[in-house]
Amino acid sequence: MPQISASSHKRPRKLWWLVGFVLFALFVVLQMPAVWLLEKYAPNTPYVQHVSGNVWQGSVIWQVPLSATALTGTAEWSWQPWQLLLGKLGAKVDIHSGQTRLNGQVKIGFNSWQVDDMSGKIAPETLARVVDWQLPNTPIQVNNVALKRQSGSNAENNDADKKIAEFSQADGQLTWVGGEMGYPSGNKVFYITMPTMRAELSVEQKNHKNLLHINLLNNQDKRLGDLYIDGDNMLDVSLTQRLLENMLEYKGQAPQDTPVVSVRQPLLSGLGTR
Repeated sequence: MPQISASSHKRPRKLWWLVGFVLFALFVVLQMPAVWLLEKYAPNTPYVQHVSGNVWQGSVIWQVPLSATALTGTAEWSWQPWQLLLGKLGAKVDIHSGQTRLNGQVKIGFNSWQVDDMSGKIAPETLARVVDWQLPNTPIQVNNVALKRQSGSNAENNDADKKIAEFSQADGQLTWVGGEMGYPSGNKVFYITMPTMRAELSVEQKNHKNLLHINLLNNQDKRLGDLYIDGDNMLDVSLTQRLLENMLEYKGQAPQDTPVVSVRQPLLSGLGTR
């Protein structure tokens, strides 16, 4: 019977050398400064002001020029390594801007991005930076919002090189207690008392495209309107008679569920026009 020397028991096998090398390489990557990765893969980005930390954990100061005074804030992340088993880069994120607080998970794949379990509140001063309206001093509550947007080939037109983007998942809700709101139109400001409302998120197929559907309801679950956002960031707005009845100057007559205002425009069109 062949003898196995004691030294062979002590000698590590090649598999363990490989495992050790992979773990060491992963450790080196995680300790890379986040600012170095940003400069390499997204140089001269106008939205990032300062980055600190590393791949595993860090923070960034961001800025979005939506108005004369840019919207600024911070974001902190903590990497979730188990997402690699699903072929994604994932991190837990906390976003702050003034009194606005949001936290959840962000995941990035080869042809998709998604947000999971996003909750918190969007403060009225943040909203005032986004739209040039006189808004009530009430925040929007964000409750377990989940979104997934992915891109793929345009199979309908048999064009494999043309990529289309669409929403494949949406869930959660936004709630707002409302209040008096004034919005400019022409040389006049129109006022409407916004009721307490809830926005339910889902995915709906229209014209062979999967769109993000935001269903606006009052606290009696009656329809106030619908918002649709497609993968090209086009926004369709439809508001009902029930909502417009809250405007003193509105004199229209129609069944309450009838859409009486319909607008289509780019998602960020007209924002911050002060």
